[in-house]
Amino acid sequence: MADELKEIFRVHLGVVDSTNRYARDEAHSLKASAGNAAIIAVTADNQTAGRGQRGNKWLSSGGENVLLTILVEPHFLAPVRQFALSQAIALAVRDAMQKYGIAVLLKWPNDIYVDKKKIAGMIFENKIEGNCIAESIVGFGINVNQTIFNSDAPNPTSLQIELGHEVDRAVLLRKIIKHLPKMIEMVKGGKYNQLAFDYERRLYALDKHHLYKDAEGHFKAQIHAIAEDGMLSLMDETGRVRHYYFNEVQLIR
Repeated sequence: MADELKEIFRVHLGVVDSTNRYARDEAHSLKASAGNAAIIAVTADNQTAGRGQRGNKWLSSGGENVLLTILVEPHFLAPVRQFALSQAIALAVRDAMQKYGIAVLLKWPNDIYVDKKKIAGMIFENKIEGNCIAESIVGFGINVNQTIFNSDAPNPTSLQIELGHEVDRAVLLRKIIKHLPKMIEMVKGGKYNQLAFDYERRLYALDKHHLYKDAEGHFKAQIHAIAEDGMLSLMDETGRVRHYYFNEVQLIR
């Protein structure tokens, strides 16, 4: 069905193995149905094979959380700038959740934290053709009303846990969908410096030393810089600057 926002075409599923898988496999028919809509949004009440970063499963209780995948075609974006899209979408979700009166931060590259607890995560699948990104599929898992987590995740939380009451998932979803077109338009308009500034000043673990782990082992460091392609630079306690791309380093605490 078409969303009330003309820029977005929305499809809702009851149960699906993965909203990302559905969006990827059904992309052709979804685009045909979406017409001129710039964003296709696939939502579900429950998914049985959700996937997070590092190949982890995203476990979600049915009917309690926001499960969303968006499909966009950012032909205007060069592959070297693909992290700008990640920043924009993470900021859209963060800004929507911030309206509930809790302090929401972004954890590089695209997790969302409240205090030291993970409340949401995103996973990106970009299809590159030539000198542009032909298609981007972005999956979101946002803990809304779940209060019991049967997984190995060390630090989950949810909006209900943080606020002390249930939250209307449909309202949160509308808030996120409302923010998405504006943020993606910033990418299209080449406002990379503004996006980078907004992203970095909302980063978790920005100004203090934290414990990290890479292929060499554990070390303490603080964020030094984030490059336009998303590379993270950390300065450890010896003054050495270490550089990482996605999945090459893990924040422990």
